[in-house]
Amino acid sequence: MPLFKKAIIMGLLMFTGQVFATTIPATDYRFNYEGRVIKDWALGEVLLNWPGSAVAFQFSGSRLQVNMDGRGTQFDVLVNGELSHRVKTSSGMNTYDIVSFAEPDEVHIELVKRNENHDAMIRIAGFDVEGDIHGVWQQQPHILFYGDSITAGYGNESSQRECTTAEIADTTNARMSYASIASETLGASRTLVAYSGLGLLRNWNGNDPHHNLPYYMNKSGAIFTGIDEYEDRHPDLVVINLGGNDFSTPLQPHEPWPDMPAFYAAWLDGYVDFISRQRDRYGNVPVIVVAKIWYHEIISMLEARLAAQNIQGVYTHYYDAEYLGCNWHPSVKEHKIIADNLVNKIKVLSIL
Repeated sequence: MPLFKKAIIMGLLMFTGQVFATTIPATDYRFNYEGRVIKDWALGEVLLNWPGSAVAFQFSGSRLQVNMDGRGTQFDVLVNGELSHRVKTSSGMNTYDIVSFAEPDEVHIELVKRNENHDAMIRIAGFDVEGDIHGVWQQQPHILFYGDSITAGYGNESSQRECTTAEIADTTNARMSYASIASETLGASRTLVAYSGLGLLRNWNGNDPHHNLPYYMNKSGAIFTGIDEYEDRHPDLVVINLGGNDFSTPLQPHEPWPDMPAFYAAWLDGYVDFISRQRDRYGNVPVIVVAKIWYHEIISMLEARLAAQNIQGVYTHYYDAEYLGCNWHPSVKEHKIIADNLVNKIKVLSIL
């Protein structure tokens, strides 16, 4: 046999004896994203930032990796609905293992952003697969949550109230916040627009007065100078949980309100305006105002204001907790209780 024919045959044998990974761009239609994302079609990349943002799909094969710049944030990897492991990212584009099997298998994969970052968008460039990807879609109602650290799941996996910065990062899990738990219980998809320390009008202890949570209402991520254009689902329900940072600390000398009555009046105006902005954007969507039981008095004033202005379809719901997580935030166990009560409220109201 001629030498060149032998070379061709040997080359074919070597090729068929190896498995070559395929890189699929993050914008591929088979990847189902949850939460606000920006799709860079030219680069094949997807940008996201808000806690609880996720991507889900079906994988059949032996190995799967993700290529992303995670900016030091963390992700939960779920395989067939069960937590497999946590991915701790670093800044810069890196490759992270998702699953690896000795024999090819078929599984449902979900990658969920656990915690917050405020410096830049997360960039997912694509997935390296030894196998194939299949899309998974289902008809679901969608809930849009606005909130602060509680909605973001701040320190909820902690077993102590005193935490270091590193412990806060490791124990914050938006996937286990009341918002995510309630959405899963209701069979709904979710978007979390949640930023720790921010309030409706003022932030914790009057910090960072140049922005508040409503500033991010239409932003793709928690980036002050961020891009506004994004893809997301139209909500069937809006849940607003704001006020904790507005009222938990006394007014500071640099703030513009002379006393608490003046702040209350401004806060009520701001809340009504925020609800009106939801209706301007999403139509006559039902709204639930969620608040700690401590703020019953001001929320009652809000109810009276809404009634006086004939703003309908807005409901109030209260919660309480011992706040056993980091820095006096609810633990996962408490988030589950808050979620169950919220789910019961939504079911009683029949608004989803």
